[in-house]
Amino acid sequence: MLLQHVQRARDKPEGHLRNHASMNRIVYSVERPSGARERHPVKSGAVKRYYVTSEHRSTFLRQMREMVNVSNTHVQHADLQQTRIKKDEDAVSSLITLIQSWVNPFTMASSLISISTARAAPPNIAKDLEKAWEVGHKCYTNFKIERLESNPPIKKFHDPLQLNKLKTFSNLTKKKECRSNGRAVILQADRALFGRIIVMAQGRDLHMAEVLSHPLGPLPWALATPEGLLRKTNKAALATALQRTVTPAERIPDNSATIIDGMLLIQKVAGDQTTFAEVAMIILSMALKDGCSSQRIDVVFDTYKETSIKNSERLTRGEELGLELKNITASQIVRQWRKFLSYVGNKSSLIMFLVEEWKKPEYIRRLQGKVLFVTCDDKCYQITSDASQEVVALESTHEEADGRLFLHAAHAAAHGYQSVLISSDDTDVLVIDLAFHTKIHAKLFQKCGTKARAKILDIGKIGKSVGTNVCQALIGMHAYTGCDTVSTFAGRGKLTALKLIRTNKDVQDACTQQGEDWDVSEELMDKLENFTCLMYAPKSGTVKVNDLRYHLFCAKRGEIDSHQLPPCKDCLTKHAQRANYQAAIWKRSLKMDPAVPSPIGKGWHWDTQDGRVQLAVDWMQGQPAPQAVLDLLACTCSKRCTLPMCVCMASGLKCTDMCKLTTCDNQRVYGESDDSSAEDDEEDDDDDEDNF
Repeated sequence: MLLQHVQRARDKPEGHLRNHASMNRIVYSVERPSGARERHPVKSGAVKRYYVTSEHRSTFLRQMREMVNVSNTHVQHADLQQTRIKKDEDAVSSLITLIQSWVNPFTMASSLISISTARAAPPNIAKDLEKAWEVGHKCYTNFKIERLESNPPIKKFHDPLQLNKLKTFSNLTKKKECRSNGRAVILQADRALFGRIIVMAQGRDLHMAEVLSHPLGPLPWALATPEGLLRKTNKAALATALQRTVTPAERIPDNSATIIDGMLLIQKVAGDQTTFAEVAMIILSMALKDGCSSQRIDVVFDTYKETSIKNSERLTRGEELGLELKNITASQIVRQWRKFLSYVGNKSSLIMFLVEEWKKPEYIRRLQGKVLFVTCDDKCYQITSDASQEVVALESTHEEADGRLFLHAAHAAAHGYQSVLISSDDTDVLVIDLAFHTKIHAKLFQKCGTKARAKILDIGKIGKSVGTNVCQALIGMHAYTGCDTVSTFAGRGKLTALKLIRTNKDVQDACTQQGEDWDVSEELMDKLENFTCLMYAPKSGTVKVNDLRYHLFCAKRGEIDSHQLPPCKDCLTKHAQRANYQAAIWKRSLKMDPAVPSPIGKGWHWDTQDGRVQLAVDWMQGQPAPQAVLDLLACTCSKRCTLPMCVCMASGLKCTDMCKLTTCDNQRVYGESDDSSAEDDEEDDDDDEDNF
C-alpha cells in the first residue's frame, strides 16, 4: 500500500511529493515555466495518507532491519520502545475497563445517558439538554448586541445576567425532607452541604464526635452518588487477583456439560434490522458454539420480578424507558435492538419466544443429538431430537441466573457428567463458583473473556491456591464491598478486603457468617464494623466507625470531604443488611426454592417516585444531622437576607436552595468557585494507611 501511494504521488503531472526534515512540513514542488520553483502547502488528503501509512512504514522498516541484523536502538524514538508501547496498551485497556464499569455510550439506544451513572435523562431534562447550545448562543448574541455593539449600550456591561435554569443531570440528585421546628427542610445532595453543616456545628459549640455520628447529608457520601444511586466498584479486579497464580486450562475433560448465562448471549447479539426468527437462530448457534465439546448444553436466563432488588436498580437507572412489545412473532423485524432490550418486559417476552421457537424442527435439527436445557421464568425445558418436556427437578424461584447456574451444574453432576463448564463473564459467578466447587461432585470450569481472548479457568486449582476458608468467606466479602445490588465504599476497593480476609481471622469469620441467616445479629454487626475500620485505617486500633470518623476528621484537621470518611453507624447498619441479604441469596444457589423474604426492612423500603410506589434503598434510619444544626441550616427570611437576622449571613455562608428565599443578594453567583467541592477519589486499593 505504501509503494502504491508513493507511485501515485510521483505520477502526478503537477509535481512530486517531497518529505522534508520536519514531518509536519510536507510540500509540493511545482515546476514553473521559468524554471523557478514555488512551494505550495500540501493538500490535507496527502497529509492524512502519510500518517495513516506511518504505522505500516514503521513495521516494514523494523522488519527490514531485523532481516539485515541492523540494530537501531540508538535512533529509536521513545514512543516506539517496548516499555512505552506496553504502557500505552495498558492505558487503553484501563480506559475500556472504566467505560465498561460505568456504561458504554456506544451500545446504548437512548439518546441521552449519563456515562458515570448509566441513568437515562427524563423527557423534561433531555429537552433542556438538547436545546442548551441554542439557548446559550441566543444569550451570547443578546449580550453582544445589548452591551457591546449598541451605541449607547442598552445595558451596562457588568449588569447581572439572568440565569436560564436549564435542567441537567444534576437535577436528578437525591433530596431528603426533614422536619425542623415544625417546617420542612429539603436537603439536596450537594458537596457543599457537608462543609456547611460542619461550620454550623462549630458555631453552635457542638461536640464534633456527636456531629460526625450523623451522615451530614441526605445520603451517605461513602456509599451513594449524588443521584441517589449505589456506588459501583471494579469487580473485575477481584477476579484478576483470584486467578493470578493459576494458569488457564487449555481444554476441559470429556463427558462434560456446558451451562451458559443466557442474558450474556442476548447482550452479544447485534440484532438491528433482523427478524426475531434470525435472532433465535443466532442465539442458538452461539450456545452450540460455546458447548461444542459438550453433550449437554444448559441456557439459563434471568427472571424479571416486579418486587425485587434487581428490578429496583433497573428502575432507578431508568431502564423502563423503552417501548413494550407484547406479542413477538418470528417474522417481525427488530429495528433498534438495544432500545428493545431497554424495556424489562421485552426481555421476558423475548425469552418466552426463544424457548417456544427452539422447540420447532428447524432448530432441533441444529442440535445434532445434543441435549438442550433452557429456562423460562420458574420452569425449565429439556429439548432433544425426539421431544421437549418440562424438567421438574430444575424448576426454581431464583431470580438471577448467577445462582441458578449452579443448580443446573449440580443436576448435571448428579446425572453422570464428570466436568461442568460455566460460561459467564460475571465476577459474581466466579465467587459463587469458588464457594460451591467442593459441594458439586464434578470438576468445575468457567469460561470468560472476550471472543478473541477467551480463557477457561479451572475452579478447583483456583480454590486450592486461594484456600478453603477464604473461598467460604468470598461471598460475604464480595457482597459487603460492592456488587450489582450493594454499594461499594468510596476509595476502598476489593483488593484491600481480599488481603484482610486472608490475613485476619476475625474478618474472615465475619464474612463467612454473612448470609447464613436473613437478619444481621448484633455480634455480626460488631465484626463488620471492625472490618470497615480496618479497611479505612488498619493501624488505628479503632473498632467503631463513629469514633473512626471523628479521629480521621481530627487527623486531617477538618480538611476532609464526607466521602473520604467511612459511613456512620446508622448508614453502615443499613449497608450491612443489604449485603447480608444478597449474600444469603447467593448461599442458597443450590436450593430450588430458597424462600427469599421481602427486602423491606433489610436495607430497602417503599418509596414514591414520580407518583409510583417502588422499592428503593433505605440509606439511614435517623436524622441526617443534629437537630440544633437543622434548625439553622436554612434561613427563613421572607423579604430579604440581612444581618443579623439571616442565620446564613451570620455564619458567613451563602444562601442555598434550602432557604426560603431563592433570589436574595446572598445567593451564590453562578459559576462561582466552591472550595468545599471536590471530585470523587478514584477507587484505590493502595490508599495511604492512617496511623494514630
